[in-house]
Amino acid sequence: MPNYIVNLTKDNKGYNEVHTTDCTHGKKALHTTSIGYHLNEIEAVKAAKNLGYNADGCYYCCNKAHKG
Repeated sequence: MPNYIVNLTKDNKGYNEVHTTDCTHGKKALHTTSIGYHLNEIEAVKAAKNLGYNADGCYYCCNKAHKG
């Protein structure tokens, strides 16, 4: 099960992107918080939304949950 983080800084479309902890794009983010281990990226984005984030999956590591 992958471990996920959410970027606290919104992207240019207003989303807080969700990344795996292994994602090179997530590692570049300066302000993140852990949202824990989830079965897949869709579940991780749901968890981030339940925490109040305007979440979207990273195009590179969470493509199945990427909308924007």
